[in-house]
Amino acid sequence: MSDDNPSGWRRGLKRWLSTAPETRDDLLNLVQNSRQFLDSDMVDMLEGVLDLPATQVREIMTPRPQVKAIGSDDDLADILALVLDSEHSRYPVFDTHDDNTVLGILLVKDLIGILQQKLTDTDVPLSLDKLVRKPLYIAETARADTLLRSLQKAQVHMAIVVDEFGSVVGVVTMEDLLEEIVGDIVDEHDDIEEDSTINNIVPHPNQEHTWLVQASTLISDCNDELGTAFDDTDVDTMGGLVMQALGAVSYLQGEKVTIDDWQITVVDVEGRFIRLLELTHHQD
Repeated sequence: MSDDNPSGWRRGLKRWLSTAPETRDDLLNLVQNSRQFLDSDMVDMLEGVLDLPATQVREIMTPRPQVKAIGSDDDLADILALVLDSEHSRYPVFDTHDDNTVLGILLVKDLIGILQQKLTDTDVPLSLDKLVRKPLYIAETARADTLLRSLQKAQVHMAIVVDEFGSVVGVVTMEDLLEEIVGDIVDEHDDIEEDSTINNIVPHPNQEHTWLVQASTLISDCNDELGTAFDDTDVDTMGGLVMQALGAVSYLQGEKVTIDDWQITVVDVEGRFIRLLELTHHQD
């Protein structure tokens, strides 16, 4: 709306605010219709905030196979190698003898004291159990706004995600929550070409009607991006969808499944974890 007619702008704003929304959907519609008054980025952030109650933790967490973690028996050299490679600021520490037990969260800054002591005494022991912070646990089915309140109350930036049986299925961070509100956050350590949430669906460079899709991509995101209609009732990610279709197989690399009119090929794996898929649309 033009700024040349301020009185008309004010009348429009007054009409926009005249009816109080009675439901979340009413409020969301109100926000979506406010682009004539508010900056587009502001509207997107408001929509992100309103979507939090409808978002489950498992939709934004980092799945267990992708978690960069430390073992309780790791020495300082192992830990520093992981830190230099992944460049995160905090890591979950798992019991080496029970990989479903989290001893706590290690903040990289808490290693500085040990490193300083080793400058004068190389025999100073590394006691991870004394360095880690108490872990916060959250159910994978919990709402994202519940996660936000839990992180704020505990004054931490990372939570351990568990399923209905109490098994660890991933981790979730404050940054994951913020990205739901403001979009992808790229810092100086991120490789935009490899970031799992920025370029997770890209056209194949050499084949028509074919896309490369990271296995961690949400099925709903793939449906939105490619116009597919994959079922996400029982699984959330494209990798999970393929594993569900394949069932028990001994070797994943190169395996193919056909869902609807799409052929999905496993093109990159790490152990039993699918990393990258190739989706080809069969034209009628």
